[in-house]
Amino acid sequence: MSKRAPSPADPAAAQFRVIKDITQALGRKLATGATEGLGRPVPVFFAYEEGLRKKGALTVVQVSLSGRGGNAEREYERAPDGTEQFRNPPLLLRAHYLISAWDTPPEDQVLLGVAIRTLHDDAELQTEGDEEHTVSYDGRPSLELRALPFEEHKARAEAFQMPIAPSVELTVDFVIRSARLQTIKRVKERVMDFRKIDG
Repeated sequence: MSKRAPSPADPAAAQFRVIKDITQALGRKLATGATEGLGRPVPVFFAYEEGLRKKGALTVVQVSLSGRGGNAEREYERAPDGTEQFRNPPLLLRAHYLISAWDTPPEDQVLLGVAIRTLHDDAELQTEGDEEHTVSYDGRPSLELRALPFEEHKARAEAFQMPIAPSVELTVDFVIRSARLQTIKRVKERVMDFRKIDG
């Protein structure tokens, strides 16, 4: 089997953008849910910066990745030109996010509460445009919330040089597809005709 690079029309060609696309989709979901719940615009940032408590904002910080179980077999595909091919096995990963609320206490707790309810009531990630190819080609990823023990929360905050604020961990399962394709070459059926020759 020969190996070839993906074509520009290959939906998996830009799938390496998946982590960024997940992060942005989470930001949109939280901004929409919090704004609807509180009746005022709630900005969402992807890193901590000074002055967030004055803005009444949320942060979505991607803190780590881990492997996970699941089906990691190579994928059979048929290209638009009819060529049969295998795609190398995908990487099955889980992204870990720290969702934090920034406001004057106890309003920061209200902000975290509306973020938690938003993620709890709609535990699937909604995608837009090209995100369908990077994030949702195999179904919409599900979201899972987890309360953070204090020591773990403190370690993450220190690692990202941010103060401790009301926070939860959110995990999102996703896949990074391989760009390596192998063309399947099939042997065509050969018909042999044996005829008796009278001599």
